[in-house]
Amino acid sequence: MFGLFRRKNPYEQAARRLYADAFMHARNPAFYSEYGVPDTIDGRFDLLLVHLFLIIERMQGEGRGGALLSQALFDVTFADMDQSLRENGIGDMGVPKHMRRMMKAFNGRMHRYRDALAAGDIESALATNLYGTVENPDSVILNRMAAYMHESTKVLKTQSFENITGQGVKFLPPETQQLKYGT
Repeated sequence: MFGLFRRKNPYEQAARRLYADAFMHARNPAFYSEYGVPDTIDGRFDLLLVHLFLIIERMQGEGRGGALLSQALFDVTFADMDQSLRENGIGDMGVPKHMRRMMKAFNGRMHRYRDALAAGDIESALATNLYGTVENPDSVILNRMAAYMHESTKVLKTQSFENITGQGVKFLPPETQQLKYGT
């Protein structure tokens, strides 16, 4: 009943589309076979966060619309996470604990990736987050994923805010990514 009085975010539909784009792209088998992302629940979650980061980073500089879309994307993401936890048998008492942990991971990674991207050291952020469960991640794999993130950032910048909100986001296909970061 109280939801009737809540002001709707005008970007909720766009956020649902963007979340679906990120979710489906993060399921691309090339990330697990060619980029060495662990094919585990944690690995898949972290790869989804990488793609959400790329979208949210693209929204920087888009003013109020970008901020509203980023917030709507966060809301849609965690509504889906809540539903997924419940569908996977996590009881009502356990869901808040899991949600807090996932939100903390989300916020930490968004800040860490932004800082690392600005400092030109995305490999260290990837090593501790995306590849955090891999003992001594291979430098070639880290370099390749860093190149993917840098190139994806460039590709997303070429997409207008209007196209992103109206049609979704087009990510760089990982299968074609052959660039090396820093060369």
